[in-house]
Amino acid sequence: MSFDPFGHSPDLAQLANEGFELEITQGGHLLVKGIPYVDQDRAIGIGTLVARFEMNGDATVNPVTDHAVRFIGAAPCNSLRQQLNMVVNSNNEEIESGLQVNFVLSAKPDPPYPNYHAKVTAYVDLIEREAQAIDHSVSARTGRPSQIQGDNWPFEYVDTASGRAGIGTISGKLTGQRIAIVGLGGTGSYILDLVAKCPVDEIHLFDGDYFSTHNAFRAPGAASLEQLRTGLLKVDYHRETYSRMKRKIVAHPCYLTAENAALELQSMTFVFVAMDGGDTKRVVVDALESAGLPFVDGTIGVEKSPADQLVALVEVNGSTTANRESLRRNVDFGPVSTDDPYVDNIQIAELNALNAALAVLWWKKHAGIYYHTREHCHQSLNVPFDRLTSE
Repeated sequence: MSFDPFGHSPDLAQLANEGFELEITQGGHLLVKGIPYVDQDRAIGIGTLVARFEMNGDATVNPVTDHAVRFIGAAPCNSLRQQLNMVVNSNNEEIESGLQVNFVLSAKPDPPYPNYHAKVTAYVDLIEREAQAIDHSVSARTGRPSQIQGDNWPFEYVDTASGRAGIGTISGKLTGQRIAIVGLGGTGSYILDLVAKCPVDEIHLFDGDYFSTHNAFRAPGAASLEQLRTGLLKVDYHRETYSRMKRKIVAHPCYLTAENAALELQSMTFVFVAMDGGDTKRVVVDALESAGLPFVDGTIGVEKSPADQLVALVEVNGSTTANRESLRRNVDFGPVSTDDPYVDNIQIAELNALNAALAVLWWKKHAGIYYHTREHCHQSLNVPFDRLTSE
């Protein structure tokens, strides 16, 4: 089923049927193009209204949380060249990647706008009537087709979260990335859960194992008994789950080896390594370093104490061409001990989730999403002492 807000939202359908040229952006904004307005020289210009977009799935909800809109163009004036009272301020701002607005307009109604048709037509009428006082033939109802921005939309529906928070431009720094997640156990599956909410271009999943009952207890979400009975591979189970939201999730039902690691990973932008140690991890790390790729490794160490409790250490190690030595110092490439409770103990989802969150946070810092004073290479949480250290 394709994403169809115009088919499921009567207010949008009414605007489109009345001839308004609408566009829904990837960052969660509604654009209304072709708005005639009067500038300070009493000339008629053509501007664009930009409204923050609120949806549930592919149906709009009442825009009561934000009555204001933004405007692309010069300051709209009346036919006497006086700036309209609803122009709050000049606010030249990029509100999402490639979307630059110029003014904030505020025409707050009482009661609030019940839907987007009411909101759009109210603003258009206030602006358009001044232009029609000079030239009665101009109209915002252009009859041009409405559209959803881009054929390569990263999601199955609009990312209204970024639009609501006003961080569309910041989130846009992740667009175009091809992400690989090597290993879909507990940590890898939580990494996928977080990355699937990001506007990356593609997510590639690498794992050759099956999704079994013990995996369900340390993965996000809740697998059904019917799903467990089907005996899906991990990559297929998680692709099926997250493809409901994220497009272009590619499953690779294989383990990476010295024969295929370099070939499979060389075209990636960034790689998350979430696999057991030993020679297999060394092969993946060697391939990533040879390809000059940035990556982050997530590791959990758990031991059973004499007091019948678990002693845990959670680590992430980032690696870029600027610093490869730190990861080599901190990551254990030795074989996994058969005495490690982590091999059998499945009830540590909180450690997997934490490990994944730290790894994704490292990636987002590296991508410029989060402000940071310097890029650390190693970070560890010593659970017994509640001590988080970075170096």
